[in-house]
Amino acid sequence: EAWSYMSAVSSLRSEDQFLCSICLDVFTDPVSTPCGHNFCKNCITQYWDMNVMCQSSMCKETFYTRPHLRVNTLLSEVLIDAVENLEGRMCKKHDKLLELFCKNDQTCVCVLCSVLDHKNHEFVPLREEYEGKKAELEKTEAEIQQMIQKRRLKIQQIKESVKMSKCAADRQKAEGVQVFTALKESVDRGLKELIKEIEDKQETTEKQAEAESTNTGRRHDTGVWGKHGDLLLLFPSL
Repeated sequence: EAWSYMSAVSSLRSEDQFLCSICLDVFTDPVSTPCGHNFCKNCITQYWDMNVMCQSSMCKETFYTRPHLRVNTLLSEVLIDAVENLEGRMCKKHDKLLELFCKNDQTCVCVLCSVLDHKNHEFVPLREEYEGKKAELEKTEAEIQQMIQKRRLKIQQIKESVKMSKCAADRQKAEGVQVFTALKESVDRGLKELIKEIEDKQETTEKQAEAESTNTGRRHDTGVWGKHGDLLLLFPSL
């Protein structure tokens, strides 16, 4: 950024589009005439005050009445930014442009600083240092971006692994539920069959016991009548 400020100011000083054609200096309060040319407000005003006819000093277009001067806002903003940036690039001690970088003290210096305050130090042009630092930052940024990309890939792999693990767990759980459900149904069927078998045996036993009891009673009655039947027949009134 430091060199970009210097470049802006340098180009501002060298480009004709930022210079007033009357005072030949950088615009102050730039305004535009109807013909499209730019001048310092005071320069064009004084120029017209000294001439009977209002003409553009650039194209000599004549205006029969003094035209309205339009403030060139865009040009004003460019100049203001350039001046502010230039102030930030001036040596506060010697009021000179900071053009060098002291490698020993790792600081920006002006030409006088390099002679008076930084004797026998190693210097490089500020632009060269700026380009070097910029290259280092770009390299570091590229490495950081690569690390970020690797971490994102790792996180994605972990997420995929967790997802697959969850799917496997859900599948195993479903299979387990299916197995135990089938086992429970089988146990329930076996229990019902066992209970029915026991009940059937109980019913059969009860029927056999009832039948045996009935047969025993009949045999008893038959035996009694057979033994005393004749006697009872002789005394029917008893």
